[in-house]
Amino acid sequence: MTDSVKLLEYTGPVDHKRIDHLLKKLKKSDSFQSLNKTTSKRVYAILVECLENISKHAEKKLPASRNNPPYILVTKSMGKVIIKTVNLVTDEKALKLSSRLDQINQVDDIELNRLYDNKINQASKNDGNGAGLGFMLMKFKSGNPIIYSLFRTEGNLLFFEIRIKINKYNMRKLIIEPTVSSPKVILDPDKNRFEISGESRPADVATFYEEIISWMDDYSHHLEKDQESSEPVTFNLDFEYFNSSSAKYILDFCKQIGTVRSKGMDIQVKWHYDDDDMDMLEVGREMSRMAKLPFEYISKDIR
Repeated sequence: MTDSVKLLEYTGPVDHKRIDHLLKKLKKSDSFQSLNKTTSKRVYAILVECLENISKHAEKKLPASRNNPPYILVTKSMGKVIIKTVNLVTDEKALKLSSRLDQINQVDDIELNRLYDNKINQASKNDGNGAGLGFMLMKFKSGNPIIYSLFRTEGNLLFFEIRIKINKYNMRKLIIEPTVSSPKVILDPDKNRFEISGESRPADVATFYEEIISWMDDYSHHLEKDQESSEPVTFNLDFEYFNSSSAKYILDFCKQIGTVRSKGMDIQVKWHYDDDDMDMLEVGREMSRMAKLPFEYISKDIR
């Protein structure tokens, strides 16, 4: 049986004054204070968004809402924090909320960044986009999809329930969108996804790769300290092309991985190449030799 600890539980109306009270109560919780600083900040930020969404969108004037006030539960179990909220909404509002959540849950982090930027630019005080922004922030902060359910009441309202799982803090992620001259970078420990792919010939190669090298240095220290994690780590390198300036930094990155692996960590590199690009295969073999790090070579059928 899994032990679960309550950080906060509340049933009742949610307004600005009550939000302040609940957040103060959360901060005083021993279980909340036991979280590491980054995780506690994530939990706090997501709960704020949840409470503000309830305050803005829960039905308060209809009779059925008096017997079914909003419900908020924050628990910690197996190194994760789960936030659950339930409130009443109309059919029309449920349709809008579920549509927003479906869109947000289906996109990756890069597309979510684009959606967020577009929403910020389009948002105004009266256009009703607040819930969309709030949900995006919840997914950013949690690193997980937002699970939701709808249940019909006896009246003309729906119970709208959301559950958000916040991973135990591992380390910051690094996401860089691709351009015509620089690769896509996804280094996300929460999702165990590590990828550099595309064409690499950025105008300022040093600045571009120094951020990646710095991230890997931090991640190396984290892996050495975090002995609880036994999940294997795989870096996928999938370059269409990289110039000679990029090659030096890619090699340095591979050497960093090799250093971590030499300390007994379960870490590997998969080198992807088009099945007719023998040059990229040979470059991978040379990188592997110089970095003293075995690669797994993945041939891509481009026909």
